[in-house]
Parts: sequence; structure tokens; C-alpha cells
Amino acid sequence: MGLWALLAALVVISDVQPAAAQHNFAALMSSSFRFYEAQMSGDLPSWCRASQANGGWRNRSHLLDGTGPDGINRDLSGGWYDAGDHLKLHLPLGSAASLLAYGALTWESLYRTAGEWDVAVRNVAWVAAYMAKAHYQASDTPSANAFVAQVGDPGIDHSTWWGRPEQQAQQGAPSTPGWRPVHTITAATGKGADILAEAAATLAGASLLLRRPGAHSDPALAAAHLRRARQLFEFAKLLPNPWSPPSGEVPYPSSSTADDMAWAGAWLCRADVDAGVAPGASPACAAALPFWNSARYLTDRELSWNQMGAPAALLLRDSGAGSAADVAAFESYLSTFTSRWIDSRGTSCASTGGGGLCYTPGGLAWLTEWGSLRHAANAALVALASSRPDGGAGAALTPAARVVRQCWARSQVSYMLGDNTQNQSYVVGYRPTPQHKSPGRPHHRSASCDPAYAVSCSWAQLDAPGPNPSTLAGALVGGPGPDDSYVDDRRDYKKNEVAVDYNAGFTGALAALASLERGITAGGCTWASPAPTDCAPSDYACLECAKPQVAAPAACRTCVARLRTAGLDPWKCLACAAAPITDAGVQGVCMNECVPGAAPKGTDWACPQPCAAPSLVGTDLTRARECSACVVGAGAADTWGCNNCFQVTAAMPDAASARSTCLSCVGSAGIGAWACGECAKLSTPAARAACVSCVQASPGNAWGCAHPSRRQLRSAAAEWLRAAATV
Repeated sequence: MGLWALLAALVVISDVQPAAAQHNFAALMSSSFRFYEAQMSGDLPSWCRASQANGGWRNRSHLLDGTGPDGINRDLSGGWYDAGDHLKLHLPLGSAASLLAYGALTWESLYRTAGEWDVAVRNVAWVAAYMAKAHYQASDTPSANAFVAQVGDPGIDHSTWWGRPEQQAQQGAPSTPGWRPVHTITAATGKGADILAEAAATLAGASLLLRRPGAHSDPALAAAHLRRARQLFEFAKLLPNPWSPPSGEVPYPSSSTADDMAWAGAWLCRADVDAGVAPGASPACAAALPFWNSARYLTDRELSWNQMGAPAALLLRDSGAGSAADVAAFESYLSTFTSRWIDSRGTSCASTGGGGLCYTPGGLAWLTEWGSLRHAANAALVALASSRPDGGAGAALTPAARVVRQCWARSQVSYMLGDNTQNQSYVVGYRPTPQHKSPGRPHHRSASCDPAYAVSCSWAQLDAPGPNPSTLAGALVGGPGPDDSYVDDRRDYKKNEVAVDYNAGFTGALAALASLERGITAGGCTWASPAPTDCAPSDYACLECAKPQVAAPAACRTCVARLRTAGLDPWKCLACAAAPITDAGVQGVCMNECVPGAAPKGTDWACPQPCAAPSLVGTDLTRARECSACVVGAGAADTWGCNNCFQVTAAMPDAASARSTCLSCVGSAGIGAWACGECAKLSTPAARAACVSCVQASPGNAWGCAHPSRRQLRSAAAEWLRAAATV
């Protein structure tokens, strides 16, 4: 089958489905974080969009966690509730938060241009702060550490309380609704590496996010989290068996720890690499590889709280870890993983009776009845992350194989959003058309209660008619059966409960699809008529992509094909490989993310200079992407401003933060590149933001905004800080 025929076949989700609705993947990603904010426990921050203060229904809850009968007399307030209950279970909590961090880090450019970077950072940081509390004995001596594994008892929580967490009793006697026992991991327990590793992954992931520029950037906190992550990783090495509570139910029975250790090790490896340590010289990278080599034999068809081998392979490969043989093993594992999901299309669930990986009549890849969509969403994330042609991931894939993975992932996510035979969206609060349905009765105690706390909420709400009084916007429910059947029933916790791990991979997949879509539309194409991904071998410009100076030949061929299709000069792509630009990743960003979007505007000259210039971006892909996004987003008259942002901030102590403000200003603020540069020169993030706001309000007063009196500057900065605190 030719590539064009393959593309045409793949973009059709199913020949039995109605025409696909148009989905705003970036907006849905934002909504997904709203769900996480509705799961918050403890004293809610001012930015929680589910709080009563911001028009929601949530308030502070379980402030006394950690104390009372079977407590440890420590403050364990905070974190996220696991699902529709009020338990805090640290295995799925850690895997979910670290997977969210991976999505934000991998598609950082999309998160920033969509305005969701700070939202992602503050949510992951919220969980990391709780994990730091749970690490109630921290030491560089591994055996001296202690960590909380779980707060609450599943049997008691599930059977004795249906109501608001804000009104649930605290410090209760055993077996009463207010009993919140704390289970811990110490050197004496002899088990717990799975939970410790997921906590380490969360802390390391949060550390990397907090080091980057943004409203919540905090290098000191980032360093503290990274130190704890390393302590927990070393502690986990002493306790190689999965954790289980000393009594009661085991809600998340882990089958291994090697996958969790590989995932945590991969994060510590990435932290070393981000700090400038070569992967081959990183002790963390070396420590992660043996764990991954053990995890790779566990399973290659599932990503879940119980199997984290796939994201570990992705992160290690992204970080440049391992030898050529290790990289080949990562590629082989990911290829087998994605092939199992994609190639099972010939296996109908009717033929298997819903046993094992199969396809529903409507086209969903279905693995298990409990949270069927969670598994498909996670597999979609792996397919999308493994097909990225930049950043060390998927560079060896053929263009056709990359398209197969991407279009398959889109079909699965689109099914979840309503492109199915039932016109059923599985995201709470989301209906792409008036003809679509969305879940109104998710199995969720808090959302089932009236927002007015004076109105009683009890077990009667479990069977109450009508939708939940409070909309749990953005939550992905469990999903349909193997025959596409689904009933919006609050009692059906297999198909209609929500959970923090359900949305984690889903959020990353949405970010990936939003990023892909922006690339497609920037070239004047659509999902229905995508740009070709390879140029004709007879094309002279295409032949140039095989020259030695082209370090990213696949990206070059795709760029040539896209420009040929658009009727533009394909030689513009080759400028990205002109001396002294030699780094494959930087060349790939230039060819994939800058030239196709800038060429139609005639601003592609800025893609190689400055956006790929070693003197400005070096081999830093984050810088290259920031610059490319600026060039593509800026007007023709302001493109020089992208270069100016690098120049005016280069010598500043917080150059990354200042540069980010400047580039965002040039690309989106509409106030003129010169003014953006002048604002970026100011000494603090608050002053810069206040300056940009000032120029937006008074375009003719750019000089006055950038050079105010000290009194004016202090006043404007204080106002910006007050506004930021309420976001």
C-alpha cells in the first residue's frame, strides 16, 4: 500500500461510525486538569478551580490526616483522592502524577503555547509537596528513611461513608467512617519499592518542571524535591518486594517493582542530563538500566500503575541513556507494545468473549472491563510518544510507521470523545455536538452531593435520579464493555467510576494530538488531508536530505514533502542543516516545527538563524522550540524580535525565565517586539509581567511601561502578584 493510500485508510476511524466531530484537544487537556483539582484533599489553594471560592463545590477537607487512631502524628493533609472515594493511595497517585509530568515535559512547547504550562506545573507540584510530607523521615542513609504508603482503609471507606469529604468525621475509632489509618514503609517492613519508586518519580518529575521558567518556577524547591527523590530511590533498593498493607484490602496489588524502579531511575537520569551530565557519565542513567532490563520481560502490552516499563523506555531513550544495544532494546520493546495494540484490530471482542486485547464493534481497543478506556488512552500515549521524530524518540521509524501510530492513537482518543456508534462521550461535561451524550452520573461521592453544604448528602445519593449536582468536568470514566455497551449508572464503578490514573495518560495523549494538529494546520493541511511525510526519491531537494551534513534526514524529507505540497521552495528545509548547525535534534526542530509554519509567511529565514544557531540555542531543544514557536507565531514585522529576546536576556541571572516572557510576548501579546525586549530586561518576573500588561493597556507608552519610576514598578509588580495568586 502506498503512503497516501495508507494515510487515507488510517484517518478513517471506522467505516461503521458517523462522521468524526471536531475536537479541541488543547481545551480538553485543560479540562482534564480541572478534574485533578476536584480531587484535591487538604487546604485548597486559591487557584483550585473546583473550590467554592472559584464557583465550584469543593472546600478544605481531611486536614487532620496523619493524626488520630493508627496515625503517625504528622501532618498528612494534601494530595489527591484516588477515585470516587476519599482514600489516598500512593502507588496510583505517584504513577499518575509522574506520568502527567512526563507529558508536560515531552510536549512543553504545546503546553506553553496553549497556556497550560503553569497549570500542569502547579498540579504536579501539589502532589510532590504531599509526597514530601509522606516522606516523614528523610535521610541520605537509605535504611533511615520512612515513607507513608496509604492513608485510609478501603473496606471502611467504601462501606461506611457516602458524602462530602469536607463533612466526613476525622480521627475516628477503628471501623468507623472517620477512621483514617496510616500505613508506612520502613526498613523493617521488608517491602515497598513500588510505592517508593513512584514517589521518587513524582518528586524528580516535579523538580524538572519547577526548574523551568514559569509562574511557579522555584529552583530551591526543585533541588529539595530532587534530593528526596534520590533518597527514596536508594531506600527502595533495600525493599525489592511490592508493598501490601498489614491488614485489610489491597486495592492496588502490584505484581512487580522493577518497572517502578526503572521509571524512577529514568527520571533521575533525565535530571542528570538536564543538569549537563552526559548520559554515559550519569550514575543515575547507569543505575536505571538494570531495572529496565528486568522490567522489559514483565509485559509489553500494558501501561498502568502496575506496569510502567513503557514510559521508562521512552524516558530513558529521550534522555540518551544506554548503549546502542540498549537503544535497540528500547525500540524493540516499544515496537512490540504498539504493534500488539494496533495489530489486534482483526480480533473482535465478540470472538474472544471480551477476554484479552480485542476490538469492540465501534473500534475501541479493549483490554479489561475495569477502566477499559484508561488502558486504551495509555496505549495511545505510548504510540504518540514513541512516534515523535525529535528529542531522541522515534527518529529511526519510517514515516509510514510513524503515521500508523499517530492515526491509531487519534482514533482511540476520538472514540473516547464521542466518535463512536453510540454518540457517547466518556468525558464528563464534554459533548462535541448536541446529539452526543456525556456521563452525568459518575461514581463519585463528592460530585453526587449538592454544592450547598446545608443540603444533606448520604447513601441515598448513590441511587438518586438525575445527573450529579456538581459537574466533575474533564474526568474520563471507566468506559464501555466489549460490545460498546455503556449505562450512565452511578452504581457501576467498573464502567462509571473516575480515578487519578484514568486521566494521566489521557492528558498526555491529548497534548500530543494538540501538538500534532498544530503542526498539520500550520502547513495548511487537515487530519482528513494531511501533509505527506516523505518526499519523492526523484526529487532533487529530497536527494539532498541524504547528504552527510543533514543529521536529521527523516525530518528533512518530511519538510521537503510538505513544502512541495504547499507550492513552496523545498530548499528552505536545507537551510536548517547549513554550517554550523550540526545537532540532529536542533535540525529536526527547525525542519519539523519552524520552516513549515514560517515559510508561508516568508519568515523561514529566522528558523536556522537564530532558532538553530549554536551560538544562541546550542543543542538545547527547549530553546530551539521556544524560538521556533515565536517565529511561527509572530507577525512578519516582529520576527526579528525572537532573536532580540535571546540577545537582551543572555546575560541575565534568570535568563531562561526572562527569555520565556519575551518570546511569549513577541508571539502572542501583539505589543511590538521592541517593547517585549524592553520589558524582558527588567530584573524580576513580576516586573516583566507587569510591564507587558502595562504596554497591552497603553500601547503608546511602551517606554514608560518599561522604564517606570521605582514606586510605579513596585505597585505594578504587587498588582501582578495579587492577580497571579488568584489564577
